Amino acid sequence: MRVAILAAVLGLGATSAGADTLKPSVVWQNRVVEDAAPPPNGGIALTTVSHTLYLNDCMPNGCTVTPGTDSSLTNRSSIPDTTVVLDKYPHGTEHWNSLVQCVKDTFAPFDIEIVTTDPGASVPHHEVMIGGSDTELNPQLSAGGVAPFISCNAQRNNGLSFVFPAQTSNLNYLCAAVVQEATHVWGLDHELNAKDPMTYLDLGSLKRFQNNDAKCGEELNSPRNCRCTQNNQRVTQNSFRYMINTFGLKPGIADPMLEITTPKDGAWVKPGFPIGAVLTSPLDAVSADIKIDGTSAGNLMMAPFVINAPTTVPGGDHMVSVTGNDAGDRSATATVNVHVMASCAGGADCKGGTHCLQDLCWPGSNVDGGLGADCVANTDCISGSCGSDGSDSKCVAACDEGNKCPSGYECIGADAGQGVCWQSSSGGCSTNGSPGWLVFGLGVFVLGWRKRR
Repeated sequence: MRVAILAAVLGLGATSAGADTLKPSVVWQNRVVEDAAPPPNGGIALTTVSHTLYLNDCMPNGCTVTPGTDSSLTNRSSIPDTTVVLDKYPHGTEHWNSLVQCVKDTFAPFDIEIVTTDPGASVPHHEVMIGGSDTELNPQLSAGGVAPFISCNAQRNNGLSFVFPAQTSNLNYLCAAVVQEATHVWGLDHELNAKDPMTYLDLGSLKRFQNNDAKCGEELNSPRNCRCTQNNQRVTQNSFRYMINTFGLKPGIADPMLEITTPKDGAWVKPGFPIGAVLTSPLDAVSADIKIDGTSAGNLMMAPFVINAPTTVPGGDHMVSVTGNDAGDRSATATVNVHVMASCAGGADCKGGTHCLQDLCWPGSNVDGGLGADCVANTDCISGSCGSDGSDSKCVAACDEGNKCPSGYECIGADAGQGVCWQSSSGGCSTNGSPGWLVFGLGVFVLGWRKRR
């Protein structure tokens, strides 16, 4: 059986090391080799191949590579024309350990084991040889790394690819190169996302798998179809989801947790109140569904998860629920119950001991944060304002037009500017301020939509 193999080559771009050799991006194409042991049915499903990746520093005497069918078990490759020896890793033990850790961090979300000891010729594994230079592997090669591309959905065990550290000591570059060459064997293509390890863009910067759809290609202005993507769409590639679908999540990775940060459970809120939630997960937070009494109030596709409730939510008790989703398609849900202040516009009555102010029915001092309730800071109050007369600190709100307040409250401080309703044992309406009067901050909290980047 003849298997056509297209080698994907990572060109070495500008890096931070002044002595680096800069080489253009090229593709090593159309090498045809005999497959002595073809996999059954033309390929092995991704979920059945080895999850072990061996990083080989070619210590102490270099790596010997012979021509033939690509295999980490036999150190054979379709790329060299003759038997070659790649020099050992040139940058020392400390640099090597940092490189290994960077690769581990990049693959951290996925069920892939990174090892630096050869698993042996009888144990299926994938391998990246990290040693020597491009021309040591093949005199015609000009690249920072190279790997065989196998036909889509026909990935096999024991892939062998290469990265050439003789050309640069840039750690971020080498880390991304190792990840890119390893994953080419698993079907991932070059993509036009400068933050992803599968890119040629901005080489030398730290790369991590990005959970978004990216166009494929080598040059920003020349996108092309992707080689292997889910459902054979080939328009874009999502490297993160590809890796999740291929290898699954790492066992034991922490479950996501969601907290509704505002409003608090049991809070009294105004119509159009802000809703905010935080999803904590080792993986990226990718979306959130927000519901009020089971009805959708919004779907956010990027953190931070902040939205205003519809102003049409009627006064009364309501349940707010938020379900957040992480990049591993895992979800977490939290709920809070809130009291939405009813409208008293047009002379409507307020019920349940609430007081009409600013066309809303406010709770009184018997409710935490209500008008006249004790406070220390503005955040203690439903109005967002904690005021002091010099001895007591109470929750206050701006007086209505004409310096009017509900029964049981007086408008105080109006002669110095904006008056506020202060609980009074005598009731009625007053515009007289106390000399010791101090408003900590009359705040109007309006939370708008956040723009998505």
